[in-house]
Amino acid sequence: MKHKKITICFLAVLIANSALAAVYHVPTEEYTTIQSAIDACQDFDTVVIAAGIHSGPGNRGVKFNGKAITVRSTDPTDPQIVNSTVIDCEGKDRGFIFYMGENADSKVAGLTITNGYGLVGGAIYSYNNSSPLITNCVVKNNSAVRGGGIACTNGNSYPVITNCQIIANSASFGGGGFYLNGSSPTIKNCIISGNVAPEGGAIYSHVPGNPLIVNCTISGNVASNSAGAIYCYDSSNLSISHSILWGDTAPYASEIMVGNMGGPTSIQISYCDIQGGEQNVKLADGCTADGCTVEWGEGNIDSDPCFVNPDNNDYHLLEESPCIDAGDPEFVLGPDETDIDGNPRVSGEKIDIGADEFVASIPATVKIMPKTLNLESSGNWISCTIQLPSEYGIGDIDTETIVLNENEEIGPVWSRTNQEANKLLVKLSRYQTQQMLNDVEGLVELTVSGELIDGTKFEGSDTIRVIKRGQ
Repeated sequence: MKHKKITICFLAVLIANSALAAVYHVPTEEYTTIQSAIDACQDFDTVVIAAGIHSGPGNRGVKFNGKAITVRSTDPTDPQIVNSTVIDCEGKDRGFIFYMGENADSKVAGLTITNGYGLVGGAIYSYNNSSPLITNCVVKNNSAVRGGGIACTNGNSYPVITNCQIIANSASFGGGGFYLNGSSPTIKNCIISGNVAPEGGAIYSHVPGNPLIVNCTISGNVASNSAGAIYCYDSSNLSISHSILWGDTAPYASEIMVGNMGGPTSIQISYCDIQGGEQNVKLADGCTADGCTVEWGEGNIDSDPCFVNPDNNDYHLLEESPCIDAGDPEFVLGPDETDIDGNPRVSGEKIDIGADEFVASIPATVKIMPKTLNLESSGNWISCTIQLPSEYGIGDIDTETIVLNENEEIGPVWSRTNQEANKLLVKLSRYQTQQMLNDVEGLVELTVSGELIDGTKFEGSDTIRVIKRGQ
């Protein structure tokens, strides 16, 4: 009975703390910088950063000082807000530093961190038994000697990095994206691309630790020497699953290299799509069979993942991707688990490989008017009606996401919902449409796509005739 009373009292304290939690907005007249707001915080408080560029002292080299608080944008789940809420370190310091034993209640969410610099960790440095939660962030164009994007060091550090983009960072020694030294981070649902370093273009892991890499897409990273994607050596024990390693480059081992300078090193790989397959997991010179262990587990494949547009950093999966439903059939889904876009993590028969969980588009009925478009005619609008299957409400469409031909990104200038007919009428710029079709004649299929408020995609097409004056 005494134990029950203690538990009830403890829960009461947690509830009281949550109820008393304060929210501090930056910038305001009283709190002009992120650090000044953090300094005023107590545990369980929140600092909300307004959209815009935040730079200068107090907005870089930010320290939580051991506090269990959240620092976030106004909406960490909205990519536009994340991209427009920028911590610009101006090449003078890192963005955030964790070193006072922070745990998963110390959170950074929905921020873009750029132009950071540090000897270890260009954007974020977590060490000295610190284990923060970093989620829904963009870490780009940062640099360091070790760990251009994020560095995690110390054996008792267990940071969690989820749903983040780690792109275009650089290191002059190792780990363009991540530098892991004796730590055990969990890196999940992340895109790690375009990072550069001499060793380990994406990830450099060494000294005893147990890093976990789950459902990540690692592509387009470059090492000038070894391991375009992952360099793992000197007693590191790294596990990677449900991840794509494709299109990384290096003179020695384009994807993975394992070495044992100092102690036995191991890597476990399962349900991954790795370019070159097991043959592309290279052992460093002098690495013995006892010193380097590669556990090539079940479910690994070597097939083009079919990204939508990797040249434009779009690593979503096309419908024909072999990574769809290619994950572990025994995978246990966590509560409210999502992919990098916030979509439910398992949308098909099995979990997908990579950061993106493929979600099939809802088929929409689209009708475009006029049916014959004269490229030299005048007028303001092209009209389009969109109708979804009966189980979906037309009012659930996020009209700001609608585009005519996705590559052209022609959006509506006006929209109106007909609830009775379950149709949405939108008007598109005639001028923009005619410019898009300037070199086209005859029948042409136009595709209209968009998303519902919950992120579910829809798509439909219609055919019109394109003519020029006098035809």
